[in-house]
Amino acid sequence: MALITLLWLGVWSSLFTDIGFLLSPNLLSNPLLFFQGVRSIFPLIACFICMLILASSTGKIILYKNTLGFFFLYCFIGLLSSLFMSPDTGVALYWGFLYLSPLLVVWVAQQKMNTLGVLSRIIKINYFIVFLIFATFIPQTIDMVRGRVPFTQFFNLPFGLGEVRINGVGRYALIVGIVCFVRFNFARKKTRLLWVSILGMALLMMAYTRSRTTLLGLGVVSLLFAYIQKLDWRIFFAGPVAAYVLWLSGYKWRAQQHIEKLLNLTGREYTWQRGVEQVSRSPVFGWGFHADRLLLNSEHMHNSYLHAAIHSGIIGALLFFAGILSIWVLIMKRGLLKNLKYLKREDKPYLLESVFLVGYFTSRSFFESTAAFYGVDLLIYLPAVAYIIFWLYANPDFSRHESQEIAHNAV
Repeated sequence: MALITLLWLGVWSSLFTDIGFLLSPNLLSNPLLFFQGVRSIFPLIACFICMLILASSTGKIILYKNTLGFFFLYCFIGLLSSLFMSPDTGVALYWGFLYLSPLLVVWVAQQKMNTLGVLSRIIKINYFIVFLIFATFIPQTIDMVRGRVPFTQFFNLPFGLGEVRINGVGRYALIVGIVCFVRFNFARKKTRLLWVSILGMALLMMAYTRSRTTLLGLGVVSLLFAYIQKLDWRIFFAGPVAAYVLWLSGYKWRAQQHIEKLLNLTGREYTWQRGVEQVSRSPVFGWGFHADRLLLNSEHMHNSYLHAAIHSGIIGALLFFAGILSIWVLIMKRGLLKNLKYLKREDKPYLLESVFLVGYFTSRSFFESTAAFYGVDLLIYLPAVAYIIFWLYANPDFSRHESQEIAHNAV
């Protein structure tokens, strides 16, 4: 468990930095540059350690035909493309192995006897990091609420670590909101006030970012909650709150009460067109990792499937799409959404949060490059998916038992 913790912290270490800092001539004389440069290689170290563990493993290594397996194959093709097709092989391989590192850590986690316990530890680390980053945005959010600073497209990170666009800030706020909402429903009375207070700040931050992908995610999560809980009394409280945030932030503030502004793609369509042109030049295998930045003048694709295609071609994009789709096929096939309400186990909060997070990131994948490259989305999405997969594998009779309980309660 301790090793997995260190490996996962290593995977996170390259956030808000990259290996370019190691090439700075002022690396040794500037402590911040040195810190940024050194931590950029920690995911590669974690990747190498995982390879050693898997190579020496005596147990059976299983590459399941689900999201994890499809993502691994997508990454494998991307690494080959990075080696043979990329305009900058070194940069492409660096980002390719960054992408591989969380996949391998999750793969190592599945070798443990208590896989769900190990995955829950990884998820806790994710929550801690997200809550910490979320906390750094609170002062700026409060200043915006009080009118001290105008609305801005960027929020500042502490210690000169850079800036985060409002879509990223909204992502952190929604993840925090999901966790707080679920934990509020399962917490003791003494801690409920804490959870609801943080939830209120998360909703406030979501509203003031005016991020449409975040608001879309909030709508998707709300619908999932309504479907799972059915006619639960909490819907009559949570539903109007979510609807008000969507109306205020999305329609009134962002769209200025003009629905066509809400549907505007803000230039994404031009980036998509240029991306398609690059994919057409190498349709089978793509151009390797980081190709959007290398070929599109540092632009971001803002679409997971086009991002996967420019990395790994049509083959890789199909594998990536299969990965996104496969988790929903498994969820529907096993009746998880239908029967989750009736589950009475202590791991239910993790399962609920994972379903909500998968729902959010699936909706986000159409307008951001969710899980198609190394980044926060991938590091949050993978453990959530893995938790659902291995929980269902560990409970093969879940649907039958829960259905029997429902029928018994109805009688």
